[in-house]
Amino acid sequence: MADTQDNLVTVTIDGTPVQVPKGTLLVEAAKQIKSEIPVYCYHSKMGPAGLCRICLVEVEGMPKLQIGCNTPVADGMVVRTQSDKASDGRRAVLELYLKNHPLDCPICDKGGECDLQDYAMAYGQDYSRSVDPKVPKPKAVDLGPTIVLDEERCVVCQRCVRFDDIIVGERELVLKDRGVRNIIATATGEPYRHNFTGNVTELCPVGALTSKTYRFKSRPWDLARTTTSCTQCSVGCQMHVDARVGKVMRTMSVEADDAISDTWLCDRGRYNLGFYESADRITQPLYKQNGEWIQIGWDDAISIWADAISAAVAANPKTAGVIGGGRLTNEEAYLLQSVFRKAGVQNLDWRAGRQLQATPGKGSASIADLETANVIFIVGESPAQLAPVFDLRVRKAAFQKGAKLVRIGSFERRYPAPIPSTDVAGVREAVAAIPDGAQRIAVIWDGVDLAAAGALMQALPQSATVMTYIPGEQPNARGAEAMGMLPAADALDTSAMLAAAADGSFAALSIFGANPALHYPDGAFVREALGKVPFIAVSELFMTETAQLATLVLPALGPFEKSGTTINLGGDLLAVNAARGLNAPEGPLSDLEMIARLAEALKVDVPTHEGVHEAVVQNTAKAHGDFTLGDQRFARTALPQATGDGLRARFQSDIFAGGGTSAHDDRIDTLRPLPQAAFSAEDAQALGVKTGDYVDLSDGKTVMHDLLVEVRPRMPKGSVALLCGLPDDPANCFADGSILSATNVRSSQLVPETV
Repeated sequence: MADTQDNLVTVTIDGTPVQVPKGTLLVEAAKQIKSEIPVYCYHSKMGPAGLCRICLVEVEGMPKLQIGCNTPVADGMVVRTQSDKASDGRRAVLELYLKNHPLDCPICDKGGECDLQDYAMAYGQDYSRSVDPKVPKPKAVDLGPTIVLDEERCVVCQRCVRFDDIIVGERELVLKDRGVRNIIATATGEPYRHNFTGNVTELCPVGALTSKTYRFKSRPWDLARTTTSCTQCSVGCQMHVDARVGKVMRTMSVEADDAISDTWLCDRGRYNLGFYESADRITQPLYKQNGEWIQIGWDDAISIWADAISAAVAANPKTAGVIGGGRLTNEEAYLLQSVFRKAGVQNLDWRAGRQLQATPGKGSASIADLETANVIFIVGESPAQLAPVFDLRVRKAAFQKGAKLVRIGSFERRYPAPIPSTDVAGVREAVAAIPDGAQRIAVIWDGVDLAAAGALMQALPQSATVMTYIPGEQPNARGAEAMGMLPAADALDTSAMLAAAADGSFAALSIFGANPALHYPDGAFVREALGKVPFIAVSELFMTETAQLATLVLPALGPFEKSGTTINLGGDLLAVNAARGLNAPEGPLSDLEMIARLAEALKVDVPTHEGVHEAVVQNTAKAHGDFTLGDQRFARTALPQATGDGLRARFQSDIFAGGGTSAHDDRIDTLRPLPQAAFSAEDAQALGVKTGDYVDLSDGKTVMHDLLVEVRPRMPKGSVALLCGLPDDPANCFADGSILSATNVRSSQLVPETV
């Protein structure tokens, strides 16, 4: 405690004494007494820049005004933030900003939440002394697939440039030209594009950087705001959902969400909103009769569903099962396993794709704890596409905090140049890369290869504190595990259920919010197996690849249309709240409502709302268990491995791939990736291909056509990386580890992508 007191200094701000740690900037110290110092260039996550000068304050004993964003406090300092002298200085600065700024507040997207507007009212003068015309600059500049730039509104605070430099490390945005003709542009002239571009529209203190999906849509005072958790991935970023006239207008980050999102959002969470209005949404239960879909009512749908389950259980309980849960709320997952187990169904599994484990068990740590790591190991696929905002935390730890970042056996693109990382082939090299004195080790694993994760955990120094994370492919996979959506010892997992289905010995299968036909490692096997099941019920928003194979399709509500909780990859229990002002379609139900109605038809008792909530809290608290990363108890029935000569198929993710919400959102068409195939330099040379060419791949039975070639550094020889989850070109048409051959190589006029 004495050390803490020794580290404090006392400063008087606007007559109020306040104690803050040494080195605290004046702009942060003033927040302790709710005194606002205006800023443009400064942001708490990026540190001082000292560019805009709007934060002028008067410090007793100093002859000139000081900038509050770059002046650290000193013991005994007396500061006046609202004095006449400080206000006059800000007025002079504002006069310069407004000299060439357009007077288009009535049509500006930032109107009503613009810092320049607010500060002009607080400190500016009500007339202009200039008689010269304003210097014109271009309007509505297309900066990239998500952003429109109005250059004439830019105050050159450089928040966007510094975000790209300090936070993301991509360094795409730069300041070009000089003086009054300064403009924001991309360094290469190419479109501004990465997974976090939307954050610059929030960082921009004026209306220069605007979102294409929100531009000219609404005024802030017309929006109904709801704070909820993003369910697009396993991070669970806190976000504001703004709705108007029954539609979602935009999502915004939560400034106080330091513990989870660090106040950022990825572009998938920010922009994947248009699917709520899609004409493709299923709004009535659909029943397949003689190969044709017919609309039926909910009472008939529930009755058909319950009869099919009851008949299967009565004949042989082993012939009925449930797949799904990773995209449900905790309440839905808990009720799902509870009702089906009471109905005699024991074959349950949430794992509808490649991921096998979601809960790290021993070593489970909070998301913010990652920043304390001395070394970070990434096993399997990195979180760059699986959990992008968590990947920002990885970059922060490596770039700003000095952690050593090591990827084991990675075939992904390298991190941006400012993010130092090391690639190693295996566990032995990884352990050898641990810096001397490193006592805090973080292990990030995609949940796929149990053996690889287990081997690393066994090899780590016993004296080190190990923090473990699994940013997997389904947003609430950890919640599904905690709520009991795993098979008992004598029951069937997803692989075994599909194998039984392929043998023709499975009678009834229910699938909730999952699409194994697109995401399971062997899609051809899944489609063949599901085609032999007499009855399949699927809960979905759209006619996905799996729903098309079903007998009964049940229309579900989307994440912003229902309430509940979810568990993120750090183990936080987070609220999911239905958005105020959003009008859901009349036909769909939440999965919780479907399961409750099914329970009634099956004559199964369901717990009360309070009982479900209590169970969710208890299961969340005890979910850590006595297991660790790569625990073989999460192994599932093994898939056969292909042998022979050729290129072995590897799979990788993209946040905008998938057959659900992203595939049915026209507003993000330009963000969806093209089908790709990444080769090593040696294999590319042998095949005679280069980045930008097109190629076909075949396993002897199936051919994937028109794959865009990328020659990737550090890609292992003998492997080819395919983008999974694309509905029109599903990479899981090949089994995991298939041996492929490349054919029909042809050149493209496309400019090769820099990797």
